[in-house]
Amino acid sequence: MPGTMRSRWTLGLIGLALAGLGIALIIFYSRSSAPVQPLLGWRIIRPPHDVFALAIQGDTVWAGGRDGLTAVDRHTGRLLPLPANTPTMRYVKDIRLDHRGALWVGHQKGLSCYKQERWQTFTQADGLLPGPVTALWVDRDGALWIGGEEGVVRYDDNSFKAFTTKEGLGFPSVNVIYQTRDGVMWFGSASPVRGGLSRFDGHRWQTFTTANGLPHNSVLDLLEDRSGALWIATGFAQHGGVARVDQKGWTVWTRKDGLAGELVRSVFEDRSGRLWFGSEFDGVAVYNGNNWRIYTPREGLAGWELKKMVQDDEGIYWLGTDKGLTRIKPFDSKALQ
Repeated sequence: MPGTMRSRWTLGLIGLALAGLGIALIIFYSRSSAPVQPLLGWRIIRPPHDVFALAIQGDTVWAGGRDGLTAVDRHTGRLLPLPANTPTMRYVKDIRLDHRGALWVGHQKGLSCYKQERWQTFTQADGLLPGPVTALWVDRDGALWIGGEEGVVRYDDNSFKAFTTKEGLGFPSVNVIYQTRDGVMWFGSASPVRGGLSRFDGHRWQTFTTANGLPHNSVLDLLEDRSGALWIATGFAQHGGVARVDQKGWTVWTRKDGLAGELVRSVFEDRSGRLWFGSEFDGVAVYNGNNWRIYTPREGLAGWELKKMVQDDEGIYWLGTDKGLTRIKPFDSKALQ
């Protein structure tokens, strides 16, 4: 290739690269911009930042994320001081309250519990599996299930019992734990390569993958709605969706059905029966049984990625995102008509 032609070719490639970078920057800044017109009753609270986990305890909203544990007054939205001697915790992935009001926090270095105004931290030396704690669940008998990178552990105040692939778990890592009303335990793995969904009824294990109906093998959240249907949030990159499982079988929902994005990060049912589907990149889609409504930072969300959603006793919504908390005052069903 002659030198002049080669130079033109090189300049052309550089031009295309710069154009692509420009488009990427436009998208980035448009998604990072402030809301065009925040909806009435919506409020952004920062810190916390990058919220993975939420739990409501009385007047306190506990939020966990990359930077640790944060306490927020649920009436004012102001930050509260943490209890004395709170251990240093990074990458808090889950928070649960047990039947006696103890607060359990799963984080990078293990499991910490706050009860009777004292903290206690558990590690592998106490009976946990190696690595960080990535998921928690308190079952109907009061036992705590602790998910990690090598399986799940059941703790009943007296002993730790581990379940791994040797016992029947379908994959090494556990990122979400859920118990349905029939007492069955469900475990999801977010791994896009070795992920899936495992079911354990106390005796027998079953594992489900895309071969059985999952939209994607990366399972990110689980919910049983008031009708008894199980919702399975899945996805990786731009691929995924949510599966609905009931007595009639499996149904898969994607963006064309109303979701905000293909990668469904979280799923939640509010007190009015509306279903909220949080995405990784595209905000949250709310479905009232007839109509869909999508909310993004343009309407007042703190960030584009919805990682956790809860509702307190007054009906106030707390949405944990990649860029902080969104507090939403209750609204009636007419908001989605």
